[in-house]
Amino acid sequence: MKTASFGERPVTPLEMSMTIASMLIGVGVLTLPRTLASATKSFDGWMSIAGAGLIAMLLGALVSRTAVKAGNQPFLEYASSLISRPLACLLAFFQMLYFLGFSAYETRAIANISKQYLFDRTPVEYIALAFFLVIVYGVSGSRSGLLRLNVMFLPAVLSIVVVVVVFGYRWFEFGNLEPFFVTGIPGLLKGMKEVVFSLLGFEIILYYIVFMARPEKAPKAVVGGILVAVVIDLIIYQLAIGIFSNVGAMNIIYPTVELAKEIQFPGNFFERFESLFFVIWIMTIYNTAVMGFDLAGECMAFLFKRMTKRVRHLILAPAAMIICMTPNNLPQFDLLGTMISYLAVGAGVLIPCGLLLLSGRKKGTAAHADTK
Repeated sequence: MKTASFGERPVTPLEMSMTIASMLIGVGVLTLPRTLASATKSFDGWMSIAGAGLIAMLLGALVSRTAVKAGNQPFLEYASSLISRPLACLLAFFQMLYFLGFSAYETRAIANISKQYLFDRTPVEYIALAFFLVIVYGVSGSRSGLLRLNVMFLPAVLSIVVVVVVFGYRWFEFGNLEPFFVTGIPGLLKGMKEVVFSLLGFEIILYYIVFMARPEKAPKAVVGGILVAVVIDLIIYQLAIGIFSNVGAMNIIYPTVELAKEIQFPGNFFERFESLFFVIWIMTIYNTAVMGFDLAGECMAFLFKRMTKRVRHLILAPAAMIICMTPNNLPQFDLLGTMISYLAVGAGVLIPCGLLLLSGRKKGTAAHADTK
């Protein structure tokens, strides 16, 4: 299989795992304790995280198997060979909407959080525009450079999580985790749905597998990246419940950021740690948003083969900003996220898994015909 270059060398499975982890560790981690606390009781949300993690790993392995099956073809070209080009164009359109909406959602989220914690006097529209201009600048360069950003930024993000955990346990109360196993099945399933939505994004392997030196290792790389995100979700959720309790976490919009506000270093030599936490977290949110916008452009390139990259960006950027600024309040913003998640499940997960089954059936039919 031919692979694209990753700077001077192709992507290793470890680097692809870091890319997948960066795609999943974004805005969802900042709000996950609140959404889980609203669906479950006490500390029972850990079961929802574990169950959703297993489901995401299974789906990620299946989607990556589809990418491996494509061989040296781009994913959408491979899809057109299985289901015809008109249907592949329809798939490309829905995936373009998903990736564009994903990028717009991340941009609006970072604008909302920035206004609340950093720029309280700046209109959210200006913050979102400034952030999105950097996204457009990022996708204007080489695609391999975008993957290199994940390898650069993820260690910093993981380090800041370790700092939050180490210094946050000073206020941790084990009693806030009790009682155990008091949430019913409907609550656990609702929590699992929220966690699964936060773990979507691994479908980028369909397009970025061409950068891998050993594409056959893609399933392991995807599962590894999802596992990193699940472990971080478990750690952050446990710390939030242990410090704020279930009821407290339920009523905090961004519990993870509030955890960072609780951090105090010995001697008070560093104040307002949440500012440093937020600046570093912007790195991974930027990675997720810029990869979403990049893949929206790839889908559009399949639909309009003669359209240049610059023209695609000039069309997609205003559309993304319109989506970004459509929600007028938090409920509408949450609704936008839910709509994008359902679109991801359909266009990014179920259809690629269906293509995997279809390719297996066609291969079996061809082998049966050859034996006659």
